[in-house]
Amino acid sequence: FQDFDALTVQQGSTPDLRKGVSVSDPYSATPSDFTVTACDTKTLGQKSVTYSYVDKWGHVTTKDRVINVVAEKPVFKGLQDQTIKQGDHFDPMTGVSVTSTNGPVTISYVGEVNTQKAGRYTLTYTATDQNGQQAEQTIVVTVE
Repeated sequence: FQDFDALTVQQGSTPDLRKGVSVSDPYSATPSDFTVTACDTKTLGQKSVTYSYVDKWGHVTTKDRVINVVAEKPVFKGLQDQTIKQGDHFDPMTGVSVTSTNGPVTISYVGEVNTQKAGRYTLTYTATDQNGQQAEQTIVVTVE
């Protein structure tokens, strides 16, 4: 088997563990006939799979590969740059939501918008799921 790096996959996915893997055997016309053990991607963490190849004389070659199963990051919805009039009411959480495949999500933001003073204000939002995966997005609010 050629050398290969650890592979990072999303939780719950069905990765093609054979993709990009090859074996070299100068005595075989079909050195791609190898097997790979299954990988449980339902649970997070570091896993290991074993690739095996048996040559025409019955000699077995194996190689292990680390598979890192990670959670998908949360995805923001409704966050976009905005323009408001001076004196308007502004709630930085209005219309903001997050989708996540990993249970409850905490949303926070850093920054402030002074609706009484014209200018450009930056707000940076962070969403953190129960597995610690984070997404961050920044918007600009312009007060005219």
